[in-house]
Amino acid sequence: MLLTFIGGFIDSYTYVLRGHVLAASQTGNIIFLSVNLANHNLPGALVKICSLISFVIGVGLVTLLNLRFKVSNYWRLATLFPGIVTCIIVGMLPANTSDVIIIGLLSLSMSMQTTSFSMIEGQAYNNVFSTGNLKKAIISLSYFIYNHDRDKLNTFLLYIELVFCFAIGALVSAILQKEFNLHTIWIAAFLQFLVAIWYAVIINWRENYQNKQRK
Repeated sequence: MLLTFIGGFIDSYTYVLRGHVLAASQTGNIIFLSVNLANHNLPGALVKICSLISFVIGVGLVTLLNLRFKVSNYWRLATLFPGIVTCIIVGMLPANTSDVIIIGLLSLSMSMQTTSFSMIEGQAYNNVFSTGNLKKAIISLSYFIYNHDRDKLNTFLLYIELVFCFAIGALVSAILQKEFNLHTIWIAAFLQFLVAIWYAVIINWRENYQNKQRK
């Protein structure tokens, strides 16, 4: 849930403070790109293109990392640290830093995050945008209404919670930007660090438990 909060938090940050671009939601960026091209806004189009390319690279890198180190339970940790470092650096850069650089770095890290962490409670989900989560929520609710399947109700509640976490993340980011401006992104770095620690602890606990079971 915290990763979904972070996804909304960072998209709100880049949209408000970095040229009305979304770091993660490439559907929105494709629309913005098309509008920029129609209006001959080449600088704006360049930022969206950079976001798209960076997102694609991030997905590819994580896929290759998974294939190379899939025997390790810790490989996902390696995909969180680029996001932490990126958010720290971005918060240090002045306002006149090119949006191409800022968005490129954040889109890369967000795509690595969403590709690495794509399952929750046995369900596929996305932690950097909400269209798919909302669709799955309503599908599950429809099944529950028709079949009275309690599992579908639980699935509906899970996806709705994800949607709200994303929205709350965006809202909190927008509020904090009024106080901390460009430094707001450091809060995202701190939250990602908490996720990394939590994930490492959980993996370590599971490995110790499995080792005890074998004995």
